[in-house]
Parts: sequence; C-alpha cells; structure tokens
Amino acid sequence: MPAGMYETYITSVGARHFAARAERIAKIQTREDAEARQAEVRAICGEIFGAWPERAPLNVKQVEKRACDGYQLEILTYESLPGMPVTANLYLPSGSGPHPGVVVPIGHWVAGKAHEEHQRLGQLFARRGIATLIFDGVGQGERVQNFDVVLRRSWVGKSVTDEHTILGNALFLTGHHLGLYMMWDAMRGLDLLCERPEIDPKRLGATGASGGGSLSRYLACMEPRLSAVCTVADNYQADSLGGGDAEQNLFGSIARGVIALDMLMAFAPKPLLLAYCTGDKAEQRCKDNLAEVGAWYDRFGARANVDAFIAEGPHGYLKAIRTRSAEFFAKAFGLPGEMPAEPTTPLEPAEALNATETGQVLTSLNSVDLFTYHRERIKDWPPAIALPSNEKQARDLQESLREKIRPHLRFTEPQAPVEGLVEGHGTDWGLAVEKGRLVVEEGIYLPYSFYSAPDGPEGRVARPTVLALHERGLSAIAAQGRWMALMAGGGFNIMAVDVRARGETRVEPARDDGDPYDALLLGSEASWSRRTLNVGLNLFGGRVFDALRTLQYLRTRWDVKPERISVVGIGRGALWALYAAALDEKVARTALLRGLSNYKSLAVRRRANHHFSISLPGALKDFDLPHVAACAAPRPVTLVNAVNQRRERLPAQQAEREYALTQEIYKRFGAAGEFRVVTTDCQRETLLALAAALGVTPAENAAQQETFPE
Repeated sequence: MPAGMYETYITSVGARHFAARAERIAKIQTREDAEARQAEVRAICGEIFGAWPERAPLNVKQVEKRACDGYQLEILTYESLPGMPVTANLYLPSGSGPHPGVVVPIGHWVAGKAHEEHQRLGQLFARRGIATLIFDGVGQGERVQNFDVVLRRSWVGKSVTDEHTILGNALFLTGHHLGLYMMWDAMRGLDLLCERPEIDPKRLGATGASGGGSLSRYLACMEPRLSAVCTVADNYQADSLGGGDAEQNLFGSIARGVIALDMLMAFAPKPLLLAYCTGDKAEQRCKDNLAEVGAWYDRFGARANVDAFIAEGPHGYLKAIRTRSAEFFAKAFGLPGEMPAEPTTPLEPAEALNATETGQVLTSLNSVDLFTYHRERIKDWPPAIALPSNEKQARDLQESLREKIRPHLRFTEPQAPVEGLVEGHGTDWGLAVEKGRLVVEEGIYLPYSFYSAPDGPEGRVARPTVLALHERGLSAIAAQGRWMALMAGGGFNIMAVDVRARGETRVEPARDDGDPYDALLLGSEASWSRRTLNVGLNLFGGRVFDALRTLQYLRTRWDVKPERISVVGIGRGALWALYAAALDEKVARTALLRGLSNYKSLAVRRRANHHFSISLPGALKDFDLPHVAACAAPRPVTLVNAVNQRRERLPAQQAEREYALTQEIYKRFGAAGEFRVVTTDCQRETLLALAAALGVTPAENAAQQETFPE
C-alpha cells in the first residue's frame, strides 16, 4: 500500500479490523461454532447487499438452437427482472440427462458471453456432460446499459468497469448494491436451468473468471442451491481493503469482521476450487488463500473438498484452468467417463451468438435497463416530511434531521482538543500568513494557512474569520490574493485548510492527473473513498469532521471572534461547508459556490460529473441536500451558482424550487430572507454575492478588479 498520510491512516484502521477478525476465527474450533459463523457472514452480507427482488416470470425466449459436435447450443433470453432481458447461450450436453448445470457470470470482458475463453468453456463443459449457461452481465455483450447508437458503444467509456461504476455509484447513493443485481441475473439463470427437464436441480454449480470469479464467490455465500463452485482469477488477498469496481466493494464489511475469504468459507463443506494465473503474480496468494480456507474446511472434516490450482499464463479463464475446472465439476457431480479434448473448431463471431437483431437489448427489445428500473423504485425518495407549524416544531425537525445525517457521515465525537502546530510565518499579497498543521485526530493532520487582516487604529484585536474550503485545497485559495486582500480589507481573517486527502495530502495524485472522467469513476481518490467505506468510515464524513474540528480550533485563537466565524465552500468544498454549518450551530454565515444542488439528481440522471467521494451510501433513504441546508436555519446561508449533476449552473428559479422546503423552514424561524439563492454572470458579480453572503462590504473599485477561484 502507498505510504501517504491518508493511505497509512486507512490501512491502519483496516489492520485493526483484520487482527480482530483473525483472533475471532482462531477461537472457532467446533463444527457447530463454524456453522454459526457461516450464518453470521451470510446475514452481514445480506444486510449489505440488501433485499432480493421478487421472482417474476422468466419469459424465456429461445432465439436459435444448433446441433454441434457433442452438444447443442441454444441462444436465448430470460428476464431477470420484469422487462429486463438477459442474453445468454446455453451449452447443453447431448443425451436426455438429467445433466448437472453450471452458471457462468462473465468477468470484465466487453464481448461478454462471446468472449473466446468462455465459448471454449461452454463447449468443453457440455462435451463433459455439464449444461453450461453463459450470460451477459450488465454493461457488457448485448447488455450495455449506456449504449450510444452513434458511437456503437457505451458513452461512459470503453470498459465494462466504467459501465459498472457509473451505475453502481447511483445505486450506492440509495443504499442499493450493483452486486445484488448481478447475482440476481445468475440466480435467475439457475431458475431457468431448474425449469428444464434435462437439468438435475440437485447438481448445480457456478464458475467465472476475474469479476466473474468475484460473483462466483458471492454466489457461494448467498445461493444455497449450489453444490460446487470454482472461482478463477479472483485475485483477492486476505488483507485487501478493496476499492476497485463498484460491485466488488461491500461497504462496512471489513469493520464488521467479514472479508472475501469469509464468503468462500461460508460455502464449506461443499466442493470448492480456487484457480489462479501466474500472469497475476498470484503464486503466494494461491498458497495463502488455500491455507486459510483449507484450515476452515478442516473444522468440517472436509479438507479434501477444497483445492487450489495455478496455471501458467495471463489473467483469464485459461485452457489449463478450463480443463482443471471441468474435472473438478465432473467429480463433484459424480459424472462417469473421461475428460474429452477441448474442441479446436473455429470460434463463433459475436454476431453469431447474439440473441438480438441489433446486438443490444436496448435497441432491439426496448429493454428496461437497470438504471431505469432503479430510478422508478426511488421516485418518491427521500420520503416527504410534514412541515412544522412553528419555530419549536422547526427546531425539533432540525434535530431529527441531524440524527439521520450523523450516522451517514460515520465519524465519532473527538476526545482531545485540536493541536495546532505552527511551522512558519510570512507574508503573501501584503497579508501576514501563519502556516502550520492541525492535528484533528491521531494520524490525520491538516495543512493550513491563516491570513491575518491588517491591524487597524485599535491595534491587534480579534476579528471576524472565514474558513475557506476549496475542492482543490488551500493552494487554490492562496492563488486568489486579491480576493483575500478584499476580505482582509473588510476586517476579516481567512483560514484556508487542506482537508484530508486533498491538497498536500492527496492520495496517489499521479493516478488522478490523467483522464478527468476516469478519475471521477476509478481514480485513486475514488478507490480510497471506497476503501474508507469498506473499513466502516467515510471520506466525505471525514472531511466534514475536519471542517468541524477546524472551527473548534479557530474558536481557541485570541485573534478570532468566536461568534463571527463563517464558512465559504467552493465545488466539493461547498458540501463540506454545508454539512459543517448544519451540524455546528455556532457557524455565523455560510456561502456555497458551485455546489451540487441535490443528491437525487445523481441517482435519476444518467450523466453525472461529480466525484464519487461526495456520496453518502444510502443517504437518499433519509434526506437530501435541501434537508441539510434546513438544519442551518435561521443563520444566513447563500447558494451562489448551484450546479446540477453535470456541474452546469442551475437557473435561479429551479434552484429555488429544489430548496422550497428549506425556505419554508426558514420562514418558521421568521428568517425568510436569510436563505438566498443567487446566480451570477461574471466574476465581479460572484465576488459581490459572496461578500454580501459573508457580511463583507467591499469597496466598489476593489470589487471591479477582483476574481474568485474557479
């Protein structure tokens, strides 16, 4: 793992959870205790994945059936959810059966079921007497979720991972999990096999490579009908913090003592094969995982039922692994006979395996995509609340909202005061500057720059102060010397800080300095945001915590008027500032520039240009940003140029409609004019709006030449 401040902090949090889990596992010796642990793992994973959809008719449609050498190939569709067809190829052994059946979730290959390694897998398994259902997962093959008819691909990007991540981000915000729906496709595939008279419903298995291996691991834990599982190139280490593809993160699991291997251990004592590739440099991982899972199988007296295998070659479902897994399933299912050779006939082109005319369910079958299905489910979220009729009821409502907000932020109240470490003094743009670090909790420090207003006739006195939170860190504030000089000229100090993992403490910055859109979805900060959630914390909540702790620190300074501390936030910083103002009732004024107007737009609009790190998984079940703003009443709050899900400025009337609830709460306090929505058309107007919001009266000539950070 990298050795930066934040990476080290989260890695240490994870290490404590891993150690606690290992200690607990070591105490489990009897089969009864092991079975209780398995039930616990399934329950925890079930809570994280969420409730299963209801089973509806599969509406299986056979598009084509072909006789092949030793098997039959059926091209078909089935509906995993109403109106949502899954495209699949069924490789069916010759003969009447009943045959065992295996479902194959595909890894992150754009071709989906037509990928050459999976074609060969289906052919070999069918010739060995195993019916094999290989289906397209969401975002690949014929099921691209964001298909563009002009580009002839997903507009999100060229990779399946991009498709999964943009969809998974929207689902997480509402407390839903993409992995649940991807498992559901496989489970409904098992339903399809069980309905076939040629298939034995008591001999079912699952196997997949890469992301398909991860899904096979999920199924091993959550699908009781399976009697054998083979995971391939599921390169998960016991001490992994996760962080990659959206469906491969189980938020809070590590904090609750569940890691990837626990999902495999939940499958004991049934037959399990773990296959790896040398190209993934997985030799040691293979040994370590087999040792831990094997020791668990010993508790069931079933050590012979688990094995591991490593094949020479690159990442994928290699030929050697296909042969080994076919042998594994044949033994697990009690199939007689010998292993046939893998066919050498030419592979089918993807078009020949299509179940749709155009090659996409969205354009051929008018399919309901998962995004649309999810949007319909949350159309009434967050739940409506009754408007208070007086100030007392409004205050009660605020407190109930804060009680809903705090758990999503996942931070605890600090036990020690903030430690301020002064590292130097200087001047910048004619202002006195104090530079240092704030130690807000063990392992987390915030670089800061404190800009002092010039002394007046009265000498050095305590002054009003603005805490400035910019999404790019304090350097973005420091670059705007004229703005700071203007604030100082109005008698204000300015405190600029780098919240955790921004500015000087950015995580692996080189990875995020390439493709900007890729960085939003899969960059280093996005990955560490997911890792933070996996260990039971929240990067966004940590940044709000940093803002709150900085406010506490400012109130201890002799040169700051504690009752006159305001907050300004820019971009993502607008959200950190908003939450800080909602939770700290001593904040005097709040100005938010180019902040997201509401979470729901991220969940109901396809194209979103906001960073994953602003998300609070499950927040939309309880509240949205207008609810957060209502918690700041009756103190002044100004939204300047609020933006939509694509970071486009909202018209003032639309922003006012979205914040109608907030306005009503302010009215109950008799402070209707203290919540304002402002749009500006130039930098001068923006400056004047921010100055007014913060209680600064700038000189007109200064305002005319001023700019504000972008």
